[in-house]
Order: sequence, then structure tokens, then C-alpha cells
Amino acid sequence: MKRFITFGSIGQFRNIVKDISFSAQYIGMDEENNEAMFDKSIPFPVINAIGTEKIHGTNAGVCFSNSDGFWVQSRKNIIDAPNNPNFTEAPDNADCAFFAYEKYEAWMQIIKALALHYNIDLDREIISVYFEWSGGNIQKKSALSGLDKRAIIFQHFKVSPLEPQLNNAGEEVSARWLETKTTHYLDDVESNIFNIMNFPKVELEIDFNHPSIAQNKMIELVKELEKNSLVGQAFGIKQNIGEGYVFTLEFKGKIHRFKVKGEAHAKGSGKVKTLKPVDEELENKKIEFVNNIACKEFRLDQIYNEVFDVLNGGEGDIKRTGDYLKAVVADVMKEEADIMEEQELTPKMVNGMISKVARGYMLSRVNRV
Repeated sequence: MKRFITFGSIGQFRNIVKDISFSAQYIGMDEENNEAMFDKSIPFPVINAIGTEKIHGTNAGVCFSNSDGFWVQSRKNIIDAPNNPNFTEAPDNADCAFFAYEKYEAWMQIIKALALHYNIDLDREIISVYFEWSGGNIQKKSALSGLDKRAIIFQHFKVSPLEPQLNNAGEEVSARWLETKTTHYLDDVESNIFNIMNFPKVELEIDFNHPSIAQNKMIELVKELEKNSLVGQAFGIKQNIGEGYVFTLEFKGKIHRFKVKGEAHAKGSGKVKTLKPVDEELENKKIEFVNNIACKEFRLDQIYNEVFDVLNGGEGDIKRTGDYLKAVVADVMKEEADIMEEQELTPKMVNGMISKVARGYMLSRVNRV
């Protein structure tokens, strides 16, 4: 029996920073105490993210399995077209289902190509290809204003088992995401089905040890896009407003997405969430001070030996992490106060960063024993 296959939500950059930080230092479960275990000495990764233009329309998808056939979805429901003689589902959404059934053969060619390329068993699994249904009167002040309605396929599609496996929160955990790509990113231009990966993209390096540094670059990219949508230009329309970007990255086999939106397309709504600019000069000054002055290895090593009395046979103890961090910060404040004053840095600006680096050093020493 066909069922609604959720696309899920695309979060904010801050959500991804938390997820990557958790995943980077997670080393397994303590089965005895049923607690997650982390190694705080593991540095966070530097990852290249791909940014595709976020098209301002309405989320949709087409799904197929051999047993259930073909169906169409909006963001929240299975939808159907009024001209379908077997009409049983929720009403159509801006003619999306009507379009999908009209272009059934084109959609099935894409689905079958993906199934063949990735060796997907459609007797046991469902393919869901998601897209932005856009253009026409779907949204005003958008990248595709002035164009006929069309589907813009996303970078990844979803493969779900016929019988889903759910976690305690009711979320499906048995599905997987793959690229909408065989030898190329699939589309059918003649059927007004396009793929976002076949339009201009941007790349962004994100150092998750200092993620705020990437924020200003994101803001710059969105400001340029607002002036002139890249997708709009590709369709021959200039100076349409670009809504923003969806950045996609992969870490430890999991795909992460986050959106960065501008304000031009939503003036007056008061609902859009945007990134705030970061004082990049200050951030770099803090990083330079912490890495090259405050947390030199000789200091971290000396204070470790003192706190744990290593020269007299003492050993590092994770339970005394607080004592060690407090001693490191106190030494920095005492010995480097003049440099901090010269660089206009305050304890509040750098103490957290110092503690983070010092904690990693201490745990690496403890783990070596």
C-alpha cells in the first residue's frame, strides 16, 4: 500500500555545526551505562560544501514501487490530480499532480534509470524523487517568476523499504539518500523537468573548528544571488531575485543540508531567518592568539605535569579536567595579559577557545597512558 514518504526539513547552519561536532568526536556507546562516549581530543573536520540555489516554490515528490505503482506528494500529503479517474487522495497542489501524471513517462524513465544504476529492487523498495515545483503563479518575486511551471529535481533522492523501520521518535531510520545521477544528473528538459545540479553552483570550505568564519562568505554569496538568480539567468531571465542557497555536505557517510536565505524575496514578511555577519578580523585574531600564543604545547605540557604531579609519578585523570582547564586559563591570563590588551582581546572572547584546545591536549595525554 502506498504511503507518504517524508522529505524532512532543511535546517540552519547552527544545527549542522552541532551535528558535525557530535559526530566527529562520537566513538560509540557505553553499553553498561547506556551513554554515548566521546573523544574530545579529536579535531573537527574541514569539509567542502556544495551550494545549489534554493528555488522559491513548493516542495513536491514522485514515488514508485512495483507493488504500489506511481504517486505524487506535496510537502505533507499524497496528492492527486482531479482528472485522474481513480482520484482518492488529497487535492492537487498548484497543478503539481496534474503535471506529474501528464509527464508520467518522463518521470518513470528517470526512476527506472536510478533503479538500474544503483541496483535498487523496486519489489522491495520505494524510490522518491523530490523537486521544487516552481514558476507560474506559485510564488511571487522568485527566481522563476515569468516562466511556465516546472520541476527542479534536487541533488539527492530517497530509497525507502516497503516496510519502514522507525526509531523511538517515530522517525524513519531505514531509508538512504543517493544522488540523482547516473552518468550525469538526470532531467528531461523537453518535459520541463530540470535538475538543480545542472545549473551553476558554488563551493564553500567550512572549517568546523572555527565555523563562524564561513558565515561571512555565505552572506556574500547570498547577497550576490539576490541581485541576479543564477537559475533565472540560465533560463534567460535576468535580475530575478535569488532566494538563497542550500548547502550540502557529507561526513561519515551521512548527508547534511542547511539553507542560507536572503531577505529580498521576503521583504515585509518578517519570517525569514538569515545569518548574521561575523567580525572576521576579530575571529582570526582570536584564533591566532589561542593557537600560537595561549596554547603553545610547552604551556599545556608544563601545566599538565604540575596539575597531575607527573614528575612524582602522578597520572592524568579525566575527573580532574576542570582543574586542568582552570590552571591553563589562569596561566594565560597572568602571562599574556599585555598581549591581550594590545590586541584588544578580553577573557570572555578567548577563554572558551583556550579551554577547547587545552581539553583536547589533556585527553590526548590521558589516552596515551
